[in-house]
Amino acid sequence: MQRRRPPPSFPKALLLDRDGVLNEDRPESVLSWEAFRFLPGSLEALARLNSLGKRVFLVTNQSCIGRGLLSPEGLSAIHGRMVKEIRRAGGNLDGIYVCPHRPDEGCSCRKPGPGLITQALREHALNPSETLFVGDSFRDWEAARAAGISFALVRTGKGEETYRLLNKIVDPLLLGVFRDLLDVVRWILS
Repeated sequence: MQRRRPPPSFPKALLLDRDGVLNEDRPESVLSWEAFRFLPGSLEALARLNSLGKRVFLVTNQSCIGRGLLSPEGLSAIHGRMVKEIRRAGGNLDGIYVCPHRPDEGCSCRKPGPGLITQALREHALNPSETLFVGDSFRDWEAARAAGISFALVRTGKGEETYRLLNKIVDPLLLGVFRDLLDVVRWILS
């Protein structure tokens, strides 16, 4: 899988998965702020994207709500602290999209479905051809593909396992494999 050089204005907006891209993907769900750990370089990456005027959105499955492990208010509190730390580091999130459903509920918003992505595109008038989804899992790639937007795989989180699955797939929307979110940002800057 070879990296492609982005056009000068690409992307105008980035959609990021949370666990495994922005913070550590833990075997158990992140159920408190104390369990939330930013991945190295992720805060710097968000600050650089902010300085470039890129719009950044979080798109995340959080079945811990549907499974009764965390309340919606508990997740909002975690995300509130997360946003505060991102802003303190010079970054910004333009929106957070959450699927609270369990995998067995069959909703359209849960990745690999494109529901949250298409909602973000619609609500913020984002052009799919100018939007990049950054994820670490096979379902992230499937969701981006279903929504018709470009995808960048990071090797953090589930990325190594996903790389083995995607390595032989030819998909023009799969732009490349990157060490982490900061590596994606460096590629955009190159």
